[in-house]
Amino acid sequence: MSNDTLDQPIKQDGNLDIKSNAIKFGIIGGLGGVIVSLILFFANLQYESWSKWLQSIIMVVAIIAGIKAISDANKNKLVPFGSLFGGGMLITVIISVISIVYFLVYSNFIETNFIDNLLEVSRKQMAEKGLSEEQVDAAIEMSKKFMSPAIMTVISLISSLIMGAIVSLIGAAIFKKEK
Repeated sequence: MSNDTLDQPIKQDGNLDIKSNAIKFGIIGGLGGVIVSLILFFANLQYESWSKWLQSIIMVVAIIAGIKAISDANKNKLVPFGSLFGGGMLITVIISVISIVYFLVYSNFIETNFIDNLLEVSRKQMAEKGLSEEQVDAAIEMSKKFMSPAIMTVISLISSLIMGAIVSLIGAAIFKKEK
């Protein structure tokens, strides 16, 4: 490390550059999730158990990378925890909005039988675990109550916001620059 870097004072005043990086990484994360989902659809892998984790991984990477970019963009300034957390949550909201819009397009126009197919996959998995036909039918009936696009959208939004908040807390704690 050079002395030039160490000798530069950290500014306490001035506006932080948060919004532009948060928007950029929110869009990258959201579109990355859409692209991965389309690849899985065309490869007929969208119902594989491991595939559901890809969206979460993309979201985590986008939030952490975005928080780091916000911290790096404000190199010579104090970047408080709260500002980085707010940036991470903005990234989360943008990814969530893109994902919800895409899900509604996907389930209504791309794969119109998505919910029925998902229930059929669940039925097969329960049967493989040895559940009786009555147990499987009861579980599927219960699942149907939560499988409307509107309810799935609300559940997805809530879970994304919770996961985004946790990841934003961790990222903000790692990359904060306070006194």
